[in-house]
Amino acid sequence: MGRSSQLKELWLICFTSILWFVWHARNKTRFDGKSFSVASTCRLILGHIRAASQLANGPMHNSVQDFRIIKSFGAECRLGRAPRVIEVLWHPPVIGWVKINSDGAWKHAESVGGFGAIFYDFKGHVLGAFSSNIDIPSLAAAKVMSVIVAIELAWVHDLKHIWLEVDSSLVLDYLRSPLLVP
Repeated sequence: MGRSSQLKELWLICFTSILWFVWHARNKTRFDGKSFSVASTCRLILGHIRAASQLANGPMHNSVQDFRIIKSFGAECRLGRAPRVIEVLWHPPVIGWVKINSDGAWKHAESVGGFGAIFYDFKGHVLGAFSSNIDIPSLAAAKVMSVIVAIELAWVHDLKHIWLEVDSSLVLDYLRSPLLVP
């Protein structure tokens, strides 16, 4: 995730404020014979940043990191819009079927992931579950791996009627059209 609009604007305000106040203090010292202490120049810069930050109108990312940076400059946080919430209801499968909810996760920085699934009967009771860690190149690969292992386990346990649920439209596209899978 890149920098938020508010942080970009705040960094621009900081950069230009520092340049201007240092340039101004240098010129006043050189041409007018006035001297400025580093502390007083820093106070002027911070005061200007606080005042000018009111002009920044972009939103921040709703994260602790953005909050800390923005607050360290004494600026007001402009929260981004809340994500849209969609209610999703879980339904058990019909009698004679097994529902499998599968998912995967991935840490980009470490190229490691995990995947798993839960098997439910028609009453919503858990029949079994699995999870595993794996060195894997992408989130999509982790989600696909969860589906592969879930189907393998359903086959091994002779489950003839399964209802597979995934939360990735990409995985659904792969299942619908295997030609898409690299």
